[in-house]
Amino acid sequence: MSRAPWPVGLLFGLALVVIIGLLGPLALFNPWTTGLLQSRHEVPAALGSTPADVDRLTTAFLTDIYAGGSFDAPLGDADEPFLDADERSHMQDVSALVRTLAVILIVALLVALVTGAWLRREPARIGRIMLLSAGLVGAVAVVLALAFALAFDAAFTAFHELFFPPGTWQFALGSNLITLFPEPFWFDAALLSGTSILLVAALVSLVGLRAWREGRASSAAT
Repeated sequence: MSRAPWPVGLLFGLALVVIIGLLGPLALFNPWTTGLLQSRHEVPAALGSTPADVDRLTTAFLTDIYAGGSFDAPLGDADEPFLDADERSHMQDVSALVRTLAVILIVALLVALVTGAWLRREPARIGRIMLLSAGLVGAVAVVLALAFALAFDAAFTAFHELFFPPGTWQFALGSNLITLFPEPFWFDAALLSGTSILLVAALVSLVGLRAWREGRASSAAT
């Protein structure tokens, strides 16, 4: 049986790294998770609004994130956009980042499918690559989770300085954007993101271990 070229295995591993690292965190951008975190931190009360109105506003913003919208939805029956111009500009930057990551994730999924099919006759190799990719991303996720848990402010600042232009992402306490998504919200979201990465890594590890064992057993039988 001919062995697939080494770049195929490399691409398969890199695609898995991207999938493990992005799938869980991007899946958290949904109205249910966001609404639960906002309720946990009493966002409706802080805004003097109802949970239903806050949920509608948040759902509109989440839709704008994936659709590249204008983030000009009002809160409740208000006539003006909930966010001011600077806040809307930052949310558009967030949207650009999230949509870019979503495209990268989709490409990684396609690459994993194609290269995985190419490697299908080498289950032990597939298993090793999956275990290595999951272990690598899992280790990085643990380090990042500890960084956010132990030094949240520094990690949060570093993240924003890395991905957003200077001076575009800092807003005063009490601003509408900060009230809608307060710092404790992001602390919980960061921990949930780390947990989701570890869960996906664990699932990939289990599948990889099974493939590796099957490949080893098949080789021993021949």
